[in-house]
Amino acid sequence: MESYRRVNSKIKEMMKNKLSLLNVGSYYFGGYPSKMVDYTIKNQLLDEETWKLFVNQFRIHSDTDKDWRGEFWGKMMRGGSLTYHLTKNQNLYQVLTNSVKDLLSVQEADGRISSYPKDIELQSWDMWARKYVMLGLIYYYDICKSIRLKKNILISLTKQADYIIAHVGEGEGKKSIFATSANYGGLNSCSILEAFVKLYNLTNEERYYDFATYIVESGFCEDMNLVELCQTKQKFPYKFTHPKAYEMMSCFEGLLEYSKLKDNEKYLQPVINFVDMLLETDYTIIGSSGCTSEFLDNSTETQTKYTDDILQETCVTVTLMKLCAKLLLLTGNAKYADVIERSGYNALFGAVNNENQTMEKTEGRVWTLDGMYTVPHEPFPFDSYSPLIAQKRGRVIGGFKELQDGRSYGCCACIGSAGTAIFGLTSVLQNDDTIYFNLYNDCKVNTVINNTKVSLKMVADVYGRKGTTLFIKGANQAFTLMFRVPEWAKKSFRVYINGWKTDNVEKDGYIRLDKRWENEKIQIKFDLSVRAVVKNEKVSFVRGPIVLARDERLGDVEKPLRLTVKNGRKIPYAFVENSLFNTNETLGIETEDGVLQLCDYSQAGKNYDEENCKITIWNDMAK
Repeated sequence: MESYRRVNSKIKEMMKNKLSLLNVGSYYFGGYPSKMVDYTIKNQLLDEETWKLFVNQFRIHSDTDKDWRGEFWGKMMRGGSLTYHLTKNQNLYQVLTNSVKDLLSVQEADGRISSYPKDIELQSWDMWARKYVMLGLIYYYDICKSIRLKKNILISLTKQADYIIAHVGEGEGKKSIFATSANYGGLNSCSILEAFVKLYNLTNEERYYDFATYIVESGFCEDMNLVELCQTKQKFPYKFTHPKAYEMMSCFEGLLEYSKLKDNEKYLQPVINFVDMLLETDYTIIGSSGCTSEFLDNSTETQTKYTDDILQETCVTVTLMKLCAKLLLLTGNAKYADVIERSGYNALFGAVNNENQTMEKTEGRVWTLDGMYTVPHEPFPFDSYSPLIAQKRGRVIGGFKELQDGRSYGCCACIGSAGTAIFGLTSVLQNDDTIYFNLYNDCKVNTVINNTKVSLKMVADVYGRKGTTLFIKGANQAFTLMFRVPEWAKKSFRVYINGWKTDNVEKDGYIRLDKRWENEKIQIKFDLSVRAVVKNEKVSFVRGPIVLARDERLGDVEKPLRLTVKNGRKIPYAFVENSLFNTNETLGIETEDGVLQLCDYSQAGKNYDEENCKITIWNDMAK
């Protein structure tokens, strides 16, 4: 107990977050997004055999082929820990706790926890996997209820970090961090920055700060300093030498954590610039990035081109959401909630295998020096890529690796639960006596303001026909409510208190209400019309934050459309009954060839065990 207190009393002054997550257990999250969370708990996070399988990779050092089996445990532990924070599911907590104890049992005497045999360690994806081991433990540490276990976790983390520092960095007999990976200029290895900053925050040990500084000063890439490039916006990220989206975003997550430390504020601007440039040049209509396999490629523009390649990796979607969630907490800027909303409702929820496909037609690819072959595998809770034009879901398993006893797994399957949790956790945030509503979804909040219990209940459904209603039990307390004005509702957002329209104006992306609250009702109204999005002579359709798709079960997804549209204009529509498959909304719009039926992208094409599963978002216009 004493050592734990002593360590934590020495943390340096940091840049404080403007917003905070609600406390564990103070928030109930409902609606379709909640079903996505429940699915991951039931179909992945409570599976103790999979947790044991992941830990076993460190016992047997299974990455003899120098790959990334060692990342699976930490990625899923991070997602599991965030999911517990959101749900307070006690069964989940026990499963996570058991797995953490199991992991600690595999640590070697010298501090190593690695899936690589020692004779080939610290190359290829080893540092990347060690990062995830550390992050998994750190995220669990945040929810851990046992002081003894927290102490053991810190001991393990320091031993792991000290082993790395003894072998990597500047100094005689050490490897440069760029010598630990020949992949993408070393981006994957440099992303361990986040773990070292977080460990420094827990221990206040200068050697971890020094190692983090060493990585930052390296610029993340062997042949191009990405920190300097983003400081001045010299190049868009897709023009960097190695535009690998997931690993690059992960490095800037670490830089954001580093910027929060005392005297490091100057490093926040490169992170903000990096995200701004991504949103300008590599952000698609469904909220993901990279339309050339897993690489940034100016996808804001290239998204309208047909490709037979995989695109928009789920790891990229979730990492962008994580990065924007951290920026939202730090800055309070509502634009980052816009990203979480679009990415969550569309790309992320579209990747959830909630229709329980067997994935028997999804390729599990094994690569050798002679080429590639595919192997049978189990179903996974998340799909790995998000199609846009006349393509199928469930084509390829991202980061697929064979394990033992006929088991296998993939990188995107492990990361998805972090995304579904982040969507829920950032929906409602707090800052002292101010509650921020960022996403409009069913929820209940029980919190304490000025030592008084306050209860709020929101009834909302962006898929439906009605607006949003917030019921308040304010106990005659004065506090502030902030309502995010979504980018898609700038011209139509209206707030009413007990039936009376407010005259509050938007500031910094929010409408602010200050008063002493009793038992009251707030209504929020916004326009959920269908609108056309025209780009590069193609058209897509959106309704609020929801992207609409053509699904092969509803008709031909490749036939050019005959209708007159202008970008941003409203399109008349009507909801229609869909007895063929589950959707959140199915609607029809009139064309010269009859009614075109569309459904929410999040449920489109989720029959990828079948043949008729193509979907389209960007539609050709008939000449």
